[in-house]
Amino acid sequence: MKSIATILKGAAPALALFAMTQCTTTANASAGDEKTFIVGPQTADCTGVAPMKCLQVKENTSASWTNFYSNIEGFTYEPGYEYVLKVKTEKIENPPADGSSIKYTLVKQVSKTKKAEMAANEKTIIVGPQTVECSAGAGRMQCMQVKESASAAWTNFYSHIEGFTYEPGYEYVLKVKTEKIENPPADASSIKYTLVEQVSKTKK
Repeated sequence: MKSIATILKGAAPALALFAMTQCTTTANASAGDEKTFIVGPQTADCTGVAPMKCLQVKENTSASWTNFYSNIEGFTYEPGYEYVLKVKTEKIENPPADGSSIKYTLVKQVSKTKKAEMAANEKTIIVGPQTVECSAGAGRMQCMQVKESASAAWTNFYSHIEGFTYEPGYEYVLKVKTEKIENPPADASSIKYTLVEQVSKTKK
């Protein structure tokens, strides 16, 4: 009996250490399934199975906004506010063909900040991943392809957007300010476009 008691007494610290290690491992695994999202104050036109509105999301303030095609369980979105959320991610086994392979669940709404509404002279435009050859006055040039909604047709953009650097192969969602130019040159645009915010940049 004494030897059994001695064995059990010696095993107790080992069992306690094992239990502590398991708890720490579980806690770390749980934390690894959580991430922080910044959700923008406006949605953007995007296309999943059909045209839809996507939340604009990024994981840090210096990143570009990206379309978020899923939803966050427990989160109610209100346009005009920027959110910082802590969310839990779970892999979905055998997701539907048109569904996300990850389930997102709200853990905590860290903040909700009111953002200024878009000014009357501001608009959101979508810039396509390729330019096309177009004619501007007497010469030929490469025009960006632009539209104002996901369901609209691309149109040639004969001007440029001040502050915006275009990189082929990416589709952009931009917020731009428009200003009327008094007495523009005959072969130039009558509107000046200035970048306010690059909402998203998506590889195509």
